Amino acid sequence: MGVAGCGGVSEARHDGRAYFSESTGQVYEIGSSDARLDQLDERVSFGSIADVLATPGGYFVADGLDPRIVLLDRNLDPVRIVGREGEGPGEYEFPSRLARAEDRILVLDGGNGRVAYLTLDGDFVESKRIPGLASDIALHPELGLLVAGDAFPDHYLARVTAQGDTAFGRIPEELRVDAGGLFRWPMDLVTITADGVIHVLDADQLALVSFRPDGELASVIFLPGDLRASKLESAQEAEETFGGPTRVLGTQSVTTLGPLDDGRLFARITSVRPDSVITKGLVLDPERLEAIPLVFPAARNRQWTRGGVYIDGLDRAVLNPMWTVGLETAPIRLVAQDQ
Repeated sequence: MGVAGCGGVSEARHDGRAYFSESTGQVYEIGSSDARLDQLDERVSFGSIADVLATPGGYFVADGLDPRIVLLDRNLDPVRIVGREGEGPGEYEFPSRLARAEDRILVLDGGNGRVAYLTLDGDFVESKRIPGLASDIALHPELGLLVAGDAFPDHYLARVTAQGDTAFGRIPEELRVDAGGLFRWPMDLVTITADGVIHVLDADQLALVSFRPDGELASVIFLPGDLRASKLESAQEAEETFGGPTRVLGTQSVTTLGPLDDGRLFARITSVRPDSVITKGLVLDPERLEAIPLVFPAARNRQWTRGGVYIDGLDRAVLNPMWTVGLETAPIRLVAQDQ
């Protein structure tokens, strides 16, 4: 097992593992909405909202059911619609993930088994075929395209280059799950911080597994103990409810992993705290082993708290209310836990 970063406030565990410790002193709180794109807006309507990515000029939105990419400004006004359903250049079958790498936007199109590269203005540049079923993508400045998926069973990632596809990020022995030959939909997440470290969120173990660019394991840090135990128990109960592992392709607890400018990471995960506050994500600090929750206040309308949340740095949140295909933005502020 890798050794977690130095310093920090890690929870002690008898199993010898390193855990993030949820902050007891502060939270990032989502405020009142200040911009809105209604789901019935005549300028643009979404079939679904598969992913939202903040850029310097606004937001890219991946529509999974009406396959295309919609560009919005920071007031959520439509700027441009690019792509359509199809198999040709700039066309999509199921755009499900968005990632940014400097001046490029990457679109994971699982339906066509490829990744499309766009400019920050939305212009199509090229596309690359990817191996296997993919759950997430990231572009490394040295290694190139990295794809989380099932291409290499003993590794988290496939490295895609012009010379071919190779395995990257070997799964540590203690984190391997024996699926007994059953098909399991890949759900691991991947992102890269400015120091070049590759971070994988192991969806089965709810652990942040980090690798150096040479492929060496850097650290293994588990999500906060109580939250992790609750999510794993919920996943097991859901599997049993629907008929066991032969009937369930997979259950995903963490739905987004992304880098922040200060080297920390944001993991989107929904949980209900004892005080009825809804946690919508964790800001993870691998050095301090601290997890600061991103929360809705307890009094917030549950339609919002059960919907999707995407962040624009740690200044703004983009909200997709449950049962709608509309969007709203809201400010984020760091507050003391007891306020």
